[in-house]
Amino acid sequence: MDLAGMENKKEKKSKTTTIILIFIILLVLLIIGIIVSMLIVQKVTLKVYIDGQIVTLPKNTIIQDNESGKIYVAIKEIAPYLGYEAHNGEYKIFSEDENKCWINNKKETASFFLNSDKVSKVYPDQTLDYENYRIDEAVIKKNGKLYVTPEGIKIGFNSTFTYNKENNTININTLPNLVKTYNTRMQKYGYTGVSTEFDNQKAILYNLFIVKKKDGLYGVVNSNNTEIISSKYKSMSFNETTQEFFVKSTTDKVGIVTATGETKINLLYDNITLLDKNSDLYVVKNENKYGVIDGNGNNVIYAEYDKIGITSGNFPADNISNRYLLFDNFIPVYKNEKWGAFNKSGEMILPLEYDFMGYSYSKANNKAVNPLLIIPKYNAIVLGKTNKEERKNYYGIFDSEGNQMVPVRLTNAYSLTNAGVNTYYMTYEENEINIEEYMERYVVQN
Repeated sequence: MDLAGMENKKEKKSKTTTIILIFIILLVLLIIGIIVSMLIVQKVTLKVYIDGQIVTLPKNTIIQDNESGKIYVAIKEIAPYLGYEAHNGEYKIFSEDENKCWINNKKETASFFLNSDKVSKVYPDQTLDYENYRIDEAVIKKNGKLYVTPEGIKIGFNSTFTYNKENNTININTLPNLVKTYNTRMQKYGYTGVSTEFDNQKAILYNLFIVKKKDGLYGVVNSNNTEIISSKYKSMSFNETTQEFFVKSTTDKVGIVTATGETKINLLYDNITLLDKNSDLYVVKNENKYGVIDGNGNNVIYAEYDKIGITSGNFPADNISNRYLLFDNFIPVYKNEKWGAFNKSGEMILPLEYDFMGYSYSKANNKAVNPLLIIPKYNAIVLGKTNKEERKNYYGIFDSEGNQMVPVRLTNAYSLTNAGVNTYYMTYEENEINIEEYMERYVVQN
């Protein structure tokens, strides 16, 4: 082969090598691009973990507001992943109202309302009163679904919710998983574990743990085992509404200790129950007599009554949210077989002269009816007296300030329910009268 041929072959080989190098470089760049793209996609793609397991949620279950950057979660869509059933409408008020929804996990129900920052919670058997919570943002509606903020998830679903913006990751932990995790940790600290009571377990959501020592006494610590309330109480109960602890001493006296370990109400009572969070009022019991105190321990209603509040279960159709406080003002009291009422300031607004708080019979005018205590539209309350001479019971209607709206001459007052809506009636001299129509015509205008 001559010299020119050798040079040509060398030149071709050099070009081939250059092409291969370029190809390799381009391939490397392509691989790097793919990796970077995958990392970008991975970072952009929201990852959701529930109780430590990654989950794939239906589309638009979790959305983010473009302007504020706030996270919102579709209530009904997330429910089954957190151990809840979800329904349209409001609990115990049967409807398919898509602007309301309620969830249930057999231990507690929670109701959400469009454009409202209120969440109402109650036990499914409704033996206790509703507890109302305020969350940071009102419920919104997008894509035909009701959405709530992470705080709403925490309150309504009893779950923790954290969002890591850096890696676009959400971690949700349900209460049963938290109990399991921290029960093991508290046992390592020398306790028997966290409280087994559902209400007490909810303290975990606020980094508070009711623990029991081997001597059987209870206290409160945080996740690092820093003592908040010393372990010296016979029993404890966490109130999520106020984030306070109702504690009982070894001498069976009850008081209240705050989440910071300060004694709010001294241990002087046989029992204490929250009457109203906003007014900071409590029902107290001593020697089978009931009264009301404020958060400083001052008497608002002296403990000399046989009963305070009504039995809401006697009026299931009324959907009474607080049996101690009707329409945010009317506190029913019972003494010597007579009913009366105070307001939140401790002023008696109705004397102790009524035999009945509400019409409690399930039959009227020869038909099945709902017993009736309240007419919500007018903040009205039904009370009754027995006429001993006639041997008959008569009923009247009063407002929440104690003013008479309808004289005590009715033979009954009740409601009928159709498609989840109550219609209210009263009977006067054998005439059945629609209460709301009567109010509009004769009472409200006056």
